Amino acid sequence: LIGFLLLTSIFSFAQSDEEVMNMLTQAAASMQCMNCRFTQQKTMAMLEQPTVAEGLMSYNSPDKMRWEYTSPYSLALVVNGEKITKITDGNEEILDAKSGRMYQGIVSIIMSSATGKKLFDKSMFDVVITDDGEFWKAEMQPKKHNMKRMFAMLTFFFGKDNNVINKVEMTEAGGDVTLIQFYDMKINELCD
Repeated sequence: LIGFLLLTSIFSFAQSDEEVMNMLTQAAASMQCMNCRFTQQKTMAMLEQPTVAEGLMSYNSPDKMRWEYTSPYSLALVVNGEKITKITDGNEEILDAKSGRMYQGIVSIIMSSATGKKLFDKSMFDVVITDDGEFWKAEMQPKKHNMKRMFAMLTFFFGKDNNVINKVEMTEAGGDVTLIQFYDMKINELCD
């Protein structure tokens, strides 16, 4: 009897995770565009203080995004389908697969959170959903070798009020942590 109750409670919890994942995926899939500001804080073992950058992000469905750092430096990544263009000081550089691998990983994570595509792909991640007060917290541990080389854990925080991504914490394989927080979000307004 105790075993049955334990299995039933585990199944209920898993079903609840599935419901939350479906709800978050549907909200992301219905997003046509998003414009926001962000802060990015990177904590590295070799530095005493974290580095902080600020910028703007715009996303247009299905596969266009501009990720622009405005402080303390100026740099933009423009994604148009599979093409990633890096813009620094007005100079454009189309990134190839090798030089763009890091950018592609980060872009893939952000695009997935906006579009819902492959966000909770169980072949790529072990996913645990928890209720973190005002957020749905999705802890995602990579399964694929190429993703494991970059990240030990990806943690997404979705606002419970709108089921939209509010922050992403990326724990790198080497232990460094990057926290990206989104604010001043405009969703499905001023779509191009």
